[in-house]
Amino acid sequence: MSLISRSRPAPPENRGAFRPAGTATSRILAWFRNPRNILLAVVALVVAYLAVVPAGTMVIASLQGSFLSADKTTWTLRHYSETLGSSDFWVLVGNSFAYAAATAVVCTVIGFGLAYLVSRTNTPAKFFAQIAALVPLIIPGILNTVAWALLFAPRTGALNVLLRDVHLPAFDIYSLAGMVLVQSMHVTPVAFLMGTAAFGNMDSSLEEAALSSGAPPWRVFRTITARLIRPAVMSAALLMFVQTISTFEVPQLIGVPGHTFVFVSRIYNALQQFPTDYGTVGVIGIFILVVASVGLYFSRKLGGSGVEAQTITGKGFRPTSIDLGRWKWLGLAAFVVFFVVAVALPLLMLVWSSLLPGYEPPSLSALHRLTLSNYSAVLHTPALTKSVTNSLITAVLAGAIVTVLSSLVAYITVKTKARGRGLLDGLATVPIAVPSVVMGVGILYWYLTAPLPFHLYGTLAILVIAFVTIGLPYGLRYIVPGIAQIKDELEEAAAVSGASWIRTFRRIYVPLLAPSLLAAFLYTVIVAFREISAAIFLYTENTQVVSVTIYTEWANGSYPIVAALGVFIVVFLAVIVGLVSLVTRKTGLNRNRH
Repeated sequence: MSLISRSRPAPPENRGAFRPAGTATSRILAWFRNPRNILLAVVALVVAYLAVVPAGTMVIASLQGSFLSADKTTWTLRHYSETLGSSDFWVLVGNSFAYAAATAVVCTVIGFGLAYLVSRTNTPAKFFAQIAALVPLIIPGILNTVAWALLFAPRTGALNVLLRDVHLPAFDIYSLAGMVLVQSMHVTPVAFLMGTAAFGNMDSSLEEAALSSGAPPWRVFRTITARLIRPAVMSAALLMFVQTISTFEVPQLIGVPGHTFVFVSRIYNALQQFPTDYGTVGVIGIFILVVASVGLYFSRKLGGSGVEAQTITGKGFRPTSIDLGRWKWLGLAAFVVFFVVAVALPLLMLVWSSLLPGYEPPSLSALHRLTLSNYSAVLHTPALTKSVTNSLITAVLAGAIVTVLSSLVAYITVKTKARGRGLLDGLATVPIAVPSVVMGVGILYWYLTAPLPFHLYGTLAILVIAFVTIGLPYGLRYIVPGIAQIKDELEEAAAVSGASWIRTFRRIYVPLLAPSLLAAFLYTVIVAFREISAAIFLYTENTQVVSVTIYTEWANGSYPIVAALGVFIVVFLAVIVGLVSLVTRKTGLNRNRH
């Protein structure tokens, strides 16, 4: 039985179409006569191709003795035995796990602490508090890393200069602690979002009963609130762990100079060497994939279960706000401190560095050397403007493709009873479990070896494929809630009136889904524009995107140019985020994602 042959509501019958005679052949012919079936089946195949190919290619590379060579193909477990039997590999595992675990703990504690203040207390200026907690999402990870490297540069970093002036020891940014600090400031907003969703959905009747019985507030928090929120906390920590272990920028810009190597930096360095050890890269990639899959499995299990933590019943409820008394100002101070550390300091450092001919710490004497020449250089350097153009092209194409694919996948999974729709939904979300670095290497391997009649390596198309694969789960998050709100009777009425399915989808679903489609498009553009972990393995000189340009310019020591380019990008992304926020607020989609 086909994927969509049992779909609901029933598609309109084509006049004059072949009538099934009850045989298998006639049913197959009738199935192919319906363009709706063919279109949706093609979508299912495309999604399966995008989800399975990168991981499958990594598995093959790890099992072949002479991957990407002209020698006869041999299958072996030698790469696994050599890699897993090496003491260096387990040092790599220790560094990676320590880095990811420490980051997960730090950002989860900060994120859920801020979320509790916003959701469950009378902390003043909550609008500012939410802005302060979420603005770091605008700053791409590569720029956040660059800014912190400038702030804590060993001799000239502004914060290290300040620490020495007050007779305190300088902070070594090129250390494991530095990696944890930078990555935590970047991913804490994600933990904050998960925390606000968890606290906002928690019925406070048990806490109110305990307080009415005379229990001290701290005891109520420790014995009731903390236990109810524990599944969400564990789920967020695991998700932060998975995200951290697969990111590129912090391990490469902060870890490598300090000789702290983790999985991603080891893979990147191995691919830069000659001859390339594809087998070892494949083994490390599969190891990351397994770790990420296990982490996400437990994250979903913890986030979706926890019977003891269920407090929502059929009765309506509204989370109460706890009066902190005069301590509420301390809550506001926490947001101000976070805003200064996570937003103001990195952005001000980027702006300051972009206005100087060469990097130097902030001082009154440096004010005389302020110039806009770096901005002019960005605008008049063909290589830089070309990378921006490449990023815009790939991001817009990826956004458009993700929007179309997501809308059709959402239709199949939400509006039909097709067999395999659960599998399709799972395949569309698989890229979340595939770290971006594994995605990049897997796609690179596939298009170097696949017997295709065309070559994609060295073109923007291979980057678009990577960005589409990475952005697909995010597009679904915006469109699925929107399509679930549309009543089936609208499509049934159109079918009864003789409208084809394509016309029904175009004239009914597309207009009603317009806000969701626009939000999915814009958010995918943001994700693609910021992406570097996969792009770093797929670009060539002619297809360099802006995130890779920032990394290469940083590696060449062009710090002011990097800062000026970063300011342009932050302004551009801030405009898009503002559009997404405006669309979701007007349509109420933000409520559906929580």
